[in-house]
Amino acid sequence: MTLRAPAAFALLGALSMACRAEPASAPAATDDPGPAPASAAAPSPAPDASKPATSPAAESTLAKATPTPEPEPEPEAPPTPAAPAGPRKVLILGDSLAATGFGALLERKLDAHPEIECFRKGKSASGLARPDFFDWPAEAKKQVEARSPDLVVVIMGGNDGQDMTPAKKKGKRVPWADEEAWKTDYRARVDAFLADIDDDTRKVVWLGLPTMGLRSLETKLEVIRAIQKDAVVARGETYVDTAPMVTDDSGELLANAKVGSSRKPQPIRAEDRIHFTMAGSEYFADRVYPEVLGVLGLADAPAAPASDTKPAG
Repeated sequence: MTLRAPAAFALLGALSMACRAEPASAPAATDDPGPAPASAAAPSPAPDASKPATSPAAESTLAKATPTPEPEPEPEAPPTPAAPAGPRKVLILGDSLAATGFGALLERKLDAHPEIECFRKGKSASGLARPDFFDWPAEAKKQVEARSPDLVVVIMGGNDGQDMTPAKKKGKRVPWADEEAWKTDYRARVDAFLADIDDDTRKVVWLGLPTMGLRSLETKLEVIRAIQKDAVVARGETYVDTAPMVTDDSGELLANAKVGSSRKPQPIRAEDRIHFTMAGSEYFADRVYPEVLGVLGLADAPAAPASDTKPAG
């Protein structure tokens, strides 16, 4: 076939264009790949083979499956005890201090409080050492059962510095001179007496014996006070040290004091320096009264109208 010149030139041009469009062959592979282009992104770190791969969906599921700890509930406040339905009942027990002026005046002050009803049982020359003369454990049980007090106030021990007769018929007499045996037996008697008058429904206030002016008696009372205090505190009850009430700043026995509304000091001790005068009984009662109110959780209040319907003690 014979081509004309224009056609031949057209064919050659098409072949030349086809040759320029064909891609060049890839260069041979080498050990050195050369520097990475500046615009190339940094390679992602290889996954840690020691940790299992977790997809975002799995992580979300795991987070939902893990329980969130609930906050601990706040402790509930203890319930407020209900107020007594009637007046608080107070029972005073003791020796001559309870039987005479001081006991009578303390009973009167407490009984005048609108929220208190007070009763009293005293026996002069009595105590825990001589149940053959007066059996306080038996009497205390009878009084507690009859009065059902919320609080028992005790003051006794001034007559206990002597040999102790048996608490039971088959027991042995315990001499005061046998110091250790006497202390052990007296502590047992105080513990038993407290157990007779104290339970979960009532409180006890034990009044420590006031300071006496007779040194030989005061020496015995120091032993008796210590035993009584240890026994009362061991039961979680209240022991009131009355010595500061009847002594001056130097610890000496207070002989005169202003009592009530009196303008001048009055003698508060009898000539024996043991018993109180009537003014002294009032002085002592005025200082014990707020101690009793404090244990009852009551504030002082105007006296209630007098009543003649109270049964005899």
